Amino acid sequence: MKTQPLDLSIKLGDYGYQIIRENFQRFVDQEAAVLKDKDPEPLHQMRVGMRRLRTAVQVFSTAIALPKVVSDGSIGKIAKRLGKTRDLDVLQYELVTHYQPLLQRPERSNFDEVLKHLQQTRGESFLHLQETLNGDRYHKLKQAIQVWIDQPTFTLMGALSVREILPDLLLPLICQLFLHPGWLVGTTIQAGKVTLLSIENSAELNLQLEQFSDVLHDLRKQMKGVRYQAEFFSDFYEASYLQRIEEFRTIQDVLGQLQDHEVLLQFLASTLKGDLSTVLPTVNQILQQQQATFWQTWQPLQQHYLCSDVRQSLRSLLTTPRQLTPASSQTGKRAAKTAKQLHKTVEI
Repeated sequence: MKTQPLDLSIKLGDYGYQIIRENFQRFVDQEAAVLKDKDPEPLHQMRVGMRRLRTAVQVFSTAIALPKVVSDGSIGKIAKRLGKTRDLDVLQYELVTHYQPLLQRPERSNFDEVLKHLQQTRGESFLHLQETLNGDRYHKLKQAIQVWIDQPTFTLMGALSVREILPDLLLPLICQLFLHPGWLVGTTIQAGKVTLLSIENSAELNLQLEQFSDVLHDLRKQMKGVRYQAEFFSDFYEASYLQRIEEFRTIQDVLGQLQDHEVLLQFLASTLKGDLSTVLPTVNQILQQQQATFWQTWQPLQQHYLCSDVRQSLRSLLTTPRQLTPASSQTGKRAAKTAKQLHKTVEI
């Protein structure tokens, strides 16, 4: 089916309606498959759908009037439960795919104990997830969203053109991202100038990871939210904007690999009786190698986004959405007429 071109004159409320409806359907479509628990992919897709819906509710909060039960917190609680089970799926995949084939024979019995404990933990987590998806809170949330989709209501801000206020929507997000302390992990600051620690100084860099891994994890979460928000509005900008989104995705992936590394370390520490270097020396060696690989991959990205010229170019890009054309203006008038027939209630 051919996708209709975006109406660049679309109103903020109508555009928010489209985004929320799409992502609501995205996670609802996965619900039955998630409960069957035969394949990890539906859980992943449902989690992404919930996260994107949560981001959409945040982005369009000034333009739409959702029922009180539909909030950042209520969606976040469901997404968190999905995330706990999904993280265990990822952990199991990593262990079986990337670690188990490399083990020496004496390590295998200890590793089998780790996998057994992981499967038990995952089973318990899935039971909690089932309770959540079959519970009143989730069903009330889902019902409230569907009611709003069937008859949406907007605030006065919803009548404003998306294109006219895009810089006001996106610039604060980018500025907050630039101010995140995670960019400064693994650096020194002298006379106001930021310098990356040498890749040769592995002891200090690894110490920074131990001290500030939670800060980098928070940077990853913020980057993910910025990326989702940027993707919502990608059709309003030229190709260079898409290149920035790909950069955001790469940063998110690199920091995600670090987070997977930390989750694995924590799980092994809580499961194993004894020092990791003794009980599973092969796994310990791989984890140490991954720390070095992380800095080799991360530092060029870090240096790029610490550059003031790069930051200013992104700020400038966000202030220049695509220009309206006569054709898109006519499309906008037809869309506005249709939207007016569908959405009658406006709230302040």
